[in-house]
Amino acid sequence: MGIPSYFIWEYHSIVECGAGCRTFAPQRFMEMGSKRIGVITDKGLVEAGVVSQVTDMFLIQSGGPQIIGVYDKVQQDATMNIVNDCARWFRENALDGMLVIGGGSVMDTAKGVKFLLGTQGSDIRKALPNNGALMFRPWGKPLNFPSVFIPTTAGTGSEVSNVAVMLNEEEQVKANLIHPYIMGEVALLDPELTLSLPPKLTAATGLDALGHAIEGMSSNQANTMSQALNCRSIKIILKNLPKAVQNGKDLAARMEMLAASNMAIMGFSMGAMLAPGHNIAHAVGAKLRIPHGEAVGIVVPALMKHFPQYYVPCAEYLADAFSVDPSITNPMEIIALARERILQLMNDINFSLQFQVPLDEQGRKDIVLAIQTDPSVQMAIPEPILMSLVKDCFPEK
Repeated sequence: MGIPSYFIWEYHSIVECGAGCRTFAPQRFMEMGSKRIGVITDKGLVEAGVVSQVTDMFLIQSGGPQIIGVYDKVQQDATMNIVNDCARWFRENALDGMLVIGGGSVMDTAKGVKFLLGTQGSDIRKALPNNGALMFRPWGKPLNFPSVFIPTTAGTGSEVSNVAVMLNEEEQVKANLIHPYIMGEVALLDPELTLSLPPKLTAATGLDALGHAIEGMSSNQANTMSQALNCRSIKIILKNLPKAVQNGKDLAARMEMLAASNMAIMGFSMGAMLAPGHNIAHAVGAKLRIPHGEAVGIVVPALMKHFPQYYVPCAEYLADAFSVDPSITNPMEIIALARERILQLMNDINFSLQFQVPLDEQGRKDIVLAIQTDPSVQMAIPEPILMSLVKDCFPEK
């Protein structure tokens, strides 16, 4: 793969890693000048006691910033209606700091809210015409709303990425917002908050991280820095995801997965984000409400099977990341072996190769059309390839 002569590496998050690092949240808000903090999360995390593991720190460390309220209405997807409602809630409560505790949907919701607060907007639909807005520098200005993001899954890496994906419920498509300042000013990667994540969600979110690394690696704008992160994160995931799935209390494996997730999203978003697998996953998720991690986990190895020629330019990196025998140099053989290693991983973590939603012929055609017209589409995959991929990924109805 040719390395571009110019690339930019722009990240605005301070990342702190380690068991118990959530205790730093009150101090970080104090350093940023925030006093009235609003929490964005979901009901499941509140009921599981995960949120209180963070908010209790504000009670123990008295005299500093205060938690004014908890917004826990976030759903499986970051929906536009919830983004708008949460922004309204922040304004009505005169909040000046945002504490985000959750997985990808919670964090994407928060990034949409942060964008509205920082741009004085009230409707994310109007802010994303045609379900997308690419506000790179210099068009993307600082949003001036302090935030601390604490992920509870090791998958999306959304705590530091410049991308937010939100479901437009009215049109049943996923919209993309790219902005250099929507991520957390501070990201606290505390593996203790991921210990209660069930095996199925651990597997799906881990495969999402793997998908980021593979798609970052195969982008035609990947660069030498992004490829280093892509390769290393794949190695970490292959080693640690089975451990985290089989023993959720393995603190070391949980920490490694959080780090790999963070690294993978950097490799993905700093490598131009040419991501046909995510394009397909977005369309499938929006149309059938299939969780994003599950969709990416199934689609990426299927894409390597049905569209292997796309991966030929990055075969050297795939060989490194998946520890292919150095004597094997044929790109197509390398791609096939890398895919076999992914299938082995999926078997080890008891992850299906197919979605659980059966489709008839018309259903398959509808999904192909949704993929072709998805707002995130960046390259045209030949329709016969898409049709064979969809047929492979969905059982017959």
